[in-house]
Amino acid sequence: MGFLPVTQPQSSTRLLHPIRVAARRTGLSPHVLRAWERRYRVVTPGRSAGGQRLYSDLDLERLALLGRLVGGGHGISQLARLDRAQLQALAAEGLALPPTRTGGDLTPAAPVGEGPDDAVAAALASVLGFDADALQATLERAGLRLGVHGFLERVAAPLLRRIGDEWRAGRLSPAQEHQATVVMRRTLGRMLERVEGAGAAPRLLAATPAGERHELGALLAAATAAGDGWRVTYLGADLPAAELAEAAERTGAQAVALGVVLVEDGPALTREVAALRDRLRKDVPLLLGGPGAIALRETFERAGAEVISELAELRARLRLVGRPA
Repeated sequence: MGFLPVTQPQSSTRLLHPIRVAARRTGLSPHVLRAWERRYRVVTPGRSAGGQRLYSDLDLERLALLGRLVGGGHGISQLARLDRAQLQALAAEGLALPPTRTGGDLTPAAPVGEGPDDAVAAALASVLGFDADALQATLERAGLRLGVHGFLERVAAPLLRRIGDEWRAGRLSPAQEHQATVVMRRTLGRMLERVEGAGAAPRLLAATPAGERHELGALLAAATAAGDGWRVTYLGADLPAAELAEAAERTGAQAVALGVVLVEDGPALTREVAALRDRLRKDVPLLLGGPGAIALRETFERAGAEVISELAELRARLRLVGRPA
């Protein structure tokens, strides 16, 4: 009789889901869903009687696969041409896409005026203009074009530095800074969820120490590690050494990364770092990053921590930690 063709159940092709449900189930924002449909025709949703987009279960499966692969560094322009089976194979086996004749990169070339520096400038303008929607759209476009590490190192980190400079110069209000923080936290959190490793991947614990309430630096470190296949336990801000050490032990963390932005009480923060270093296993590196960590580099290094200046340096250090024995 041979192999019978496998058919999808009729329910999988029915147009059931509005765009808000599609966004929630795929992890992609409505802005990204509309942009991918318009530019790359990744799916062809139907329309309700009122003109709203409606997606099928198969549409959502395809979109979720695309989001996962783009989050891992592949370019949407190439992925859009692949069928369901090819996308599933790519996601399951980690296969590499062939380079294109037009550039050889896995991400589409950025249009003129939309490089990383332009994205940072546009994002900062949105922050100063108190426009959260424009900021979110700029960050999402940059993430799609540049991939995980390109976005983190060439857009997110420079933007955070610029926001800090503007805040210290008095050109940014607390409300503007808080709104930018909310958007950045949401963007980095989604990226972390999409690319986090699984199974036997090495484990990282990321947080901020007691007294440090600015968590975006720690989220940058978490997303960087996840982009290289690490499983990340992200705990957020302002945790004492004893809690961090217990979490590291219980999760089997092979490295601990802390973000330090402001130093309001240097001696107290140094005591927290030293206490955490004493409680961690000796083979678990304690990695500190951010302006505050760099300002107190010598003090923290005497306490047994390692101070990391750039995300690329963090990636290199984690590769050494996660290398099989």
